[in-house]
Amino acid sequence: MTYPIIRIRLYSDISVIQSLCDNPNDIEVRGSLIGMIYRMNDEEKSPVPVSHAEEITFKLKGYIENKNIPSSKFDQYEFGIKKSSDLNTNIKVPIEVYCYNDNLIHLMKQKAPSIYTNMSLTSIMSDILSRNGIYNFSIDPLTNQNKYKQILIPNLNILETLGFFDKCYGMYQKGAQVYGDIDKLYVCDTNVNNSTKPIPIYVQHTKDNSDMSGMKEINKKYQMVTMAGNVAVNTETDIERVINGKHLSDINLSTFKLHTEELKELFESTSGYAKLKNIDTPDILHKTQNDYVASSYVARLNENITKVDVSGAGFDISRTKVNTRYNLVFATPIRGLNINKVYRASYVCHVLSNTDSNLFMAQTTMNLRTN
Repeated sequence: MTYPIIRIRLYSDISVIQSLCDNPNDIEVRGSLIGMIYRMNDEEKSPVPVSHAEEITFKLKGYIENKNIPSSKFDQYEFGIKKSSDLNTNIKVPIEVYCYNDNLIHLMKQKAPSIYTNMSLTSIMSDILSRNGIYNFSIDPLTNQNKYKQILIPNLNILETLGFFDKCYGMYQKGAQVYGDIDKLYVCDTNVNNSTKPIPIYVQHTKDNSDMSGMKEINKKYQMVTMAGNVAVNTETDIERVINGKHLSDINLSTFKLHTEELKELFESTSGYAKLKNIDTPDILHKTQNDYVASSYVARLNENITKVDVSGAGFDISRTKVNTRYNLVFATPIRGLNINKVYRASYVCHVLSNTDSNLFMAQTTMNLRTN
């Protein structure tokens, strides 16, 4: 399970910083972003309103690394006063606050109930979460819709229990992902084809004179656009196939069921030797009731075959959720050959910089993968 970390960089006087460091457990950060999405005009470099943005609000616990602040004994300041020379106490110095959802983190560490009978995994997870005070959650429709006569949960907390379900019973064909976002808890399907409509990201031509990225009107809709230099594609097809073989299988030692999955191939092999000399890897042996062991394992390997790093400025960050899917549309068709697929984000970072009292510029970096 992962949680978002919001790093806020502010400027304050030393007395305020000293007060925060004296009371590190009492720091609470509240924020709200609401208004319009703007696009910078290509010619005049002036902001042009595009659409209303979905409001982003948060109330999180704050944390300060006091070894990096001016009042620390580890640097040239002592109690906010510079050792070697006089310090202007009115000067504003930078301070960084790390924000996280401590409430959700603690709730997820509560012990889960031990026994459930005649229930599906969706019903069990919903009961466990709501019984322990987690009411704001979203569970993608599970691939595993079986109803179990009895499920015995070992001595585990809620987070460990969700991992136990995914490993021993199987939740989704290609594995599950648990993400504690600032708005709610998400239990997601990692399959890139998760029945949601992918958001297109348009990649400009390498010879395009525009130096602007962000939201651009395409087919009467504003879409995310970035420059060609902001997209880097890394493919590892041959390495993954040589290390893991072409096929991977799992055998259930209790039921003797066999499931076989095939790794994706980015480019067709033209070598007859490569076709004849496929490496066979050992089967995965297990005694669980999980029918998705091989498919989940192969999905993680396939995600290493094609990795795309995308960056841009001015994206609508309110549209990017953990279960959002993307597809790349290249202005140069040959560059998009064999990588024009649906992707999910394995990493997203937004850096918001204040341009004036009311406007923020969002710099977005994403690592996209497909399975």
